[in-house]
Amino acid sequence: MAPERILLIRTGGLGDTLLMWPAVAAVRRRFPRVRIDLMGHRERCQLLAVPRGADLALDVEGSGLHVLFEISAAPPDSVRARFGSYDAVVAFAAPGDYALAENLSACGVEEVHAFLPFPSAGENVHVAEHAKRSLIGVDLAAPGEDPLLEVSAKEREDGAQALLSLDLWKKKLALLAPGSGSEKKNWAPGRFAELALRFSDKGFNPLLLQGPADSSAVAAVLECAGAEGLPVLVDESPATLKGVLAHAQLFVGNDAGPTHLAALMGLPTVAVFGPSDPVRWSPIGPKVSLVRAGVECSPCTGDEMHACEERICLEAITVSSVLEACQTT
Repeated sequence: MAPERILLIRTGGLGDTLLMWPAVAAVRRRFPRVRIDLMGHRERCQLLAVPRGADLALDVEGSGLHVLFEISAAPPDSVRARFGSYDAVVAFAAPGDYALAENLSACGVEEVHAFLPFPSAGENVHVAEHAKRSLIGVDLAAPGEDPLLEVSAKEREDGAQALLSLDLWKKKLALLAPGSGSEKKNWAPGRFAELALRFSDKGFNPLLLQGPADSSAVAAVLECAGAEGLPVLVDESPATLKGVLAHAQLFVGNDAGPTHLAALMGLPTVAVFGPSDPVRWSPIGPKVSLVRAGVECSPCTGDEMHACEERICLEAITVSSVLEACQTT
């Protein structure tokens, strides 16, 4: 018997959430008329609440989910009722979260599955494909071609207003995202500044994107740009960022959430990859080019990345190689 209400739980950063899109779309393919909710960071999950995706984005904060990670938990009635209202719950949880599935079942959920959020070590599978395969394996998703991530009218309008405020509405835009979740993954700020200048020469209007963790990276690019100056879109909501991307012609970024968002929307996207493993983390989309140096030590583990001082995997990537990728994407 098909479930009537399905809850998918995936916490994490913007990129982690976005890479759930193929899995969410596959669940929708399997159950076109079933209610599908996605729980995590609500503003990030909201990006996937589109016609061929989830119905509703829910915030994990205040949901009471944390109680269900405790062994022999005694969740309050409100938590039992919230999670027990679903016929099937799938959680992508950490290896040590053994109690979660048992406690979800105790809340009255008929079908419960808990999967690791990432493929196991040594498994050469993309993070998004791992989630999708997990759901197909328990007959909660159907294989098939994944659609582009749609943009709502409200998101487009918010993006247009943000561009109007920067005097960039209806201009030819090249978006540059010099930050990421770790400075060790960031291409040199001087090269982003040079790239922006080269884009200007080619008739593009470069626009820097600054998320909540990107202030240092953007400040460094602006310092390298000097008197030329560059416009910056600062700390906009994920929905507004999505709307801005919908009006752009080109995107260049590191291994980071905005890069994944641009790729999923079908925007021509050039991703600069240094220590990151493209097998697991490459952006997904029909117009994606990956620029790598091809050095022996890349990709590397997280510990190796943070200990590395030479950054040769990024230092070896030239502005010319990124420009060439932009021309062919």
